[in-house]
Amino acid sequence: MEDAAELRVSDPLDRFSPVELQGRDLAEDLHHAEFPGLVRFLLLHGASWSEAQDAAQDAFTQMCRPGTNIRYPKAWLRTVAWRSWLRQQVREEPCEEVPDRPTAHWDSPAHAVELGVEERRVIEMLLSLPSKQRAALAWTLDGFTTQESAAAMGISPEAARQNLSRARATLKTRLGLEGSGYEAAEEDR
Repeated sequence: MEDAAELRVSDPLDRFSPVELQGRDLAEDLHHAEFPGLVRFLLLHGASWSEAQDAAQDAFTQMCRPGTNIRYPKAWLRTVAWRSWLRQQVREEPCEEVPDRPTAHWDSPAHAVELGVEERRVIEMLLSLPSKQRAALAWTLDGFTTQESAAAMGISPEAARQNLSRARATLKTRLGLEGSGYEAAEEDR
């Protein structure tokens, strides 16, 4: 049953017995391997640490519902967790100012210290990207293909590629990687 935790992003569950990998059993098998990556995926979307953990746990809870049949568990978990996080963002009380962009949420000084200065800078840059570019990059960083991320985001593969390209170009510029020989090194690979 440990094979379930090692599934690639787009591996269907056809090769496993459906009785062994449904509902609670599937959630238990995947929880240890997928929970940290799922939280990271949501953090890249702009969720706070506690929001990301809540949404990830909600996805695993929904996986335990009777009759839930999941063919692509990694994509399913990310889609359900992302939607759960979006539902958390709907506030019933109106706020005076809507922030222009998400900001990095450090739960504690210890959490902020765990990340180096450069990592914090990169995360803040990621959060400054428009939401569709941030989403395209988050899906790609989690190992999904352009087609898979486009389907999950509800856009065309061309739009997903364009958002990903724009996100990469923006990050290159902000990190000062353009014109520094970085492109030549990439082409040599």
